[in-house]
Amino acid sequence: MPDSFKDNRQSAICTLFEGDYHYGLAALVNSLVKAGYAGTVWAGYRGALPPWLNQLPRCGERSDEYAVTDRVRLGFVRLDTETHFTNYKPQFMLDLLAAQARDCQYLWYFDPDIWLRCRWSYFEDWQQNGIALCQEIVNNILPVDSPLRHKWMRIAARMGLSGPRPLAHYFSGGMVGVAAGQASFLHLWRRIIAESEKDGNDPKVFRVGSREMPFYGADQDALNIAAMYTEHPLSTMGPEAMGFVPGGFTMYHAVGPKPWRGGFLRRALAAMPPSEAMKAYFTHVSSPIRAYEAGQLKVERLACSLAALLGRFYRRS
Repeated sequence: MPDSFKDNRQSAICTLFEGDYHYGLAALVNSLVKAGYAGTVWAGYRGALPPWLNQLPRCGERSDEYAVTDRVRLGFVRLDTETHFTNYKPQFMLDLLAAQARDCQYLWYFDPDIWLRCRWSYFEDWQQNGIALCQEIVNNILPVDSPLRHKWMRIAARMGLSGPRPLAHYFSGGMVGVAAGQASFLHLWRRIIAESEKDGNDPKVFRVGSREMPFYGADQDALNIAAMYTEHPLSTMGPEAMGFVPGGFTMYHAVGPKPWRGGFLRRALAAMPPSEAMKAYFTHVSSPIRAYEAGQLKVERLACSLAALLGRFYRRS
């Protein structure tokens, strides 16, 4: 195992993926390499390992860790759970902090459809301030006295929680950064997800019901309740941080249709051109991990470029 892997104990990164999300995993890891990250990326998974894994050498005798570069390694953790991965995030982070990442000072979770835009040094500075969160674009403004927050406060009271922090924004569960000493936030997040079953949430599925329910996006709703009641400081950014609105520089989060599933031209003709996140995806899938064969990548990039061009003429009314 290269010495550089042993030396970096400041922070680690984790994600969860299954099926064709291995394309997003490759883009995330490649973007981290480009950003200057040095350390381990832990990937929890169900099903098959990525088909591109034979490109990477194993780290020493470890069968589950691979060298992406001489500064970045990728470790895989097979998970045996029926819980939807979106509801499994705090459990996975807690498991890592108790085992593989036990020596790290800070643990970041990124969804496998996020890629970085700025230097990793920005995140290293960010993590010194508290629990790192980004605002969502949907329900971004969620007033302190909104009906939904009142529902959450009644649920929190049922759980014995009191003294909520007055928050007026709704945060995304796609990225969370937590110091090892702030693990109680993850315990609280996990506890609230479990509590959500009393209010109609099924942890095995992505969403149940509608926004009228207190737990519609259960992991995000539970995350936002945890943010209200945690004792730890928060350090937050707006929706621009994930590229949901213009003006950001830190990340792109490819919500909605995934860029590796194609359909660019069809959506462009329906006045839905590729997003900036989709276009950025194709800058992160060729090195050091090659997620596509060279010919296939050319075809996908061309389709995305043509769809972007069509998008100038086909606009939603």
